[in-house]
Amino acid sequence: MTSRQTDAGQTLVRGDEKSQNDQTPRHTVSRRQLLQSASGILVIGSVAGCLGGDTRGSGGDSDGDGKTSVNEWLANTGNYESLRDLTGKTSVTVKVGDQGNAGRNAFAPAAIRITPGTTVTWNWVDGYHNVVANGGEFDSGNPEQNMTFEHTFESPGTYLYYCEPHESIGMKGAIVVEEATGGSEN
Repeated sequence: MTSRQTDAGQTLVRGDEKSQNDQTPRHTVSRRQLLQSASGILVIGSVAGCLGGDTRGSGGDSDGDGKTSVNEWLANTGNYESLRDLTGKTSVTVKVGDQGNAGRNAFAPAAIRITPGTTVTWNWVDGYHNVVANGGEFDSGNPEQNMTFEHTFESPGTYLYYCEPHESIGMKGAIVVEEATGGSEN
């Protein structure tokens, strides 16, 4: 194989067994040029990842208070219909791995309203899942199967949570903790 430099700075490669007369210009890239291009792509990808796509941020707020609403959080959750009012109960159970979101990938019920002091027990019914609060208030650890996890909610607020491996397909939930006011379903 032979090569020669053209007036335009391109390299012509000759001697290919398939085409002895091939005069097509071939561009060569130095290792430095390749690494610079690759690092530029990585930087662009990193910046793009910071600009959007994460549903755990404060964007998409309809209340104007900087927090994501339950309806927004659960917009892509297949089994969410409304906030189930369970105020006045000292303990409630949420199924983990219930039918929904293209398989056994749902919390049931998806959203509940409780009063301060209520203990929520997540009971795994199928699959490898975990329960992780957006704000870090609770975390069941690595995805597991056949387990239970509980947390007692002492402070009023809205707690949005998800299953790490299945968040993108809608395995999310919400707990609204508020003082009992004889509330109704939302």
